[in-house]
Amino acid sequence: MSFAPDAELPGLHRTAFGAYVAACAVSPDGSVAAFALGDGRLALAAVATGEMAFVAAHSGATACLAATPLGFLTGGDDGRVALTDASGRTRELAAFPGQWIEHVAASRDGRVLAAACGKQVVLFAPDTLAPTLLPPLPSAIGGLAVSPDGRTLAATHYGGVTVYAPPRPDCPGNTFDGPGSNLAVVFSRDGAKMACATQDKSVRVYDLDQAAGYLLEGYPAKVRCLEFSLEGDLLWTGGEQAFVAWPVDAAASPADRKATVFGAFEHGLLGSLAVHPALPLVAGGFDGGVVFLGSPERKAAAPLFAISNRRVTCLAWSPEGRRLVGGGDDGAAFYMDMAG
Repeated sequence: MSFAPDAELPGLHRTAFGAYVAACAVSPDGSVAAFALGDGRLALAAVATGEMAFVAAHSGATACLAATPLGFLTGGDDGRVALTDASGRTRELAAFPGQWIEHVAASRDGRVLAAACGKQVVLFAPDTLAPTLLPPLPSAIGGLAVSPDGRTLAATHYGGVTVYAPPRPDCPGNTFDGPGSNLAVVFSRDGAKMACATQDKSVRVYDLDQAAGYLLEGYPAKVRCLEFSLEGDLLWTGGEQAFVAWPVDAAASPADRKATVFGAFEHGLLGSLAVHPALPLVAGGFDGGVVFLGSPERKAAAPLFAISNRRVTCLAWSPEGRRLVGGGDDGAAFYMDMAG
């Protein structure tokens, strides 16, 4: 099985996995795209050729995925955390029978690897990859993220976000208040800001230097995705029928912040985001299977193509920004070489 080129769109390659695509990522060297599938497989595609290999990573669904220099870190509803290298060799790092592993996270250099198991964060030792369970949090973890430099790890839960700086087994963690259930969490590229989506259709932004946070509200639906801009001065969010970017730099007063909204799409909500790693561009996947490319400078977005899904579930850029990969809930997936 391989990706097939789309004759009508130069650079676009498509395939169909026949299973829900939960997450996607590209290896740090840009050579392999990985797709976590709902039937337990991990699909590995050589982006230069489109050739594909499948790994039986989990006995249930493969629920989450993170790319690291060591390989692809995955978690599944079989309670296992696994690491699969680019050649397809899989190593079990930890197993928690009866649990679901729905969140994994990794620093850019691979020195910090973490997973969420119920109410606890699992940290893997940098050298041996031996697992350590951190003390239980107030509720099941709703989101997990590591800052790009690996200095900070965050886990969301009911009542707030617990931050470990540095992420080590002996670090007790510092909890930032956040009423209600807190979900997906992301860091800015410099690690100075953090944002998380909430169950009550809002987004909470934290300035970690000042240990202060504020709410961004007004969404018609729960926010499923969020990501900071390259410079960290904008926060992109889903949850609307358009691209939404909030100013989050220190110069803007929380009370006066107004979102920039563009690229309206009347047929569905924006459910997945990927900020380009080098250019002022952002890709967005909407319900209905349509992938858009937006420009904050022009305050405009245009559709690139559509895939045969009810919803685009994941998007990711290759590290140098040449390729965009993604997939959806009906199993269709793609990668696009922006150079044609």
